[in-house]
Amino acid sequence: MSSLTSPQKEIMVALIELYEKKKSLVKSKDIAVKTGRDEGTIRNIMPVLRALGLVEAVPGPEGGYMPTSKAYESFSIPKQFRTLTVPIYRRNGENTGVTVTDIIFKSVYSPDFCQVLLKVVGDVSKLDVGEELVIGPTPSGRMVIEGKMVGRDEIHGEILLEVINIVSIPKEKVRNLMSKRLVSIPPNIPIKEAAGILYREFIRAAPVINGSSLVGIITGSDVARCASEDKLHLTVGEATSRRPVTIGMDEDILEAMNRMRRSSIGRLVVVDEQNKPVGIITRTDLLSRMLKPFEMLETVQK
Repeated sequence: MSSLTSPQKEIMVALIELYEKKKSLVKSKDIAVKTGRDEGTIRNIMPVLRALGLVEAVPGPEGGYMPTSKAYESFSIPKQFRTLTVPIYRRNGENTGVTVTDIIFKSVYSPDFCQVLLKVVGDVSKLDVGEELVIGPTPSGRMVIEGKMVGRDEIHGEILLEVINIVSIPKEKVRNLMSKRLVSIPPNIPIKEAAGILYREFIRAAPVINGSSLVGIITGSDVARCASEDKLHLTVGEATSRRPVTIGMDEDILEAMNRMRRSSIGRLVVVDEQNKPVGIITRTDLLSRMLKPFEMLETVQK
């Protein structure tokens, strides 16, 4: 980072190296020993590094310093060597300011409960035993843990959590899950004819395509609405008012989930680089992918 002075760079490099080795908060005296500088000098420089967003500091006898993700990026530390830092939230969405650096599963063999020990950085005294917390998502496995705090160790920076729920979203591209057999419907046919196509193809919805342009999506609900309003004489184009929500075939399935949730729909039209419809991805497709490990285990156990 070119804006730092030579002493500041030296201290930052020493902090990162010590933190990666210890996986815990680093004392100013340890940095002083490694750099050969006076401990007072280290303490004087740290506020500047904190102001630059490169260092987090935890006060108190058991406190110390840790590098931020910005520090790793600024010093071009390879991603695989970056330490895991995961936020902790309260159930109302409030960020507690405490971050997790390690997750250790305990009591996984108990039929009644599962516990995790969280190594954390921050003021754990602000967290109350018995309150429910949400941890995550973790960067690699995109795991989110929901649980009740049953214990804390302020001296060693640890939280014991009784797990309520664990969710992990696999990293997968939309193209790998989408239905590539695309049944489309032209906008100029009667809605009754479109109902027949949906029935024969055993599908709940189909994109409405005029030439090569995506102009809408017709669903079973649209057909039922027209039937209840005695409007089956309308064309598909007249009956379809909903603007189709699309997603790129190379986007992540997590983005697909978010778009479905935000739009309160159960399917997306998948498009290629030229915005041409190439498939459909549904909530069922996403659920099937998340259940895939269970299906594999079920097969092995038979």
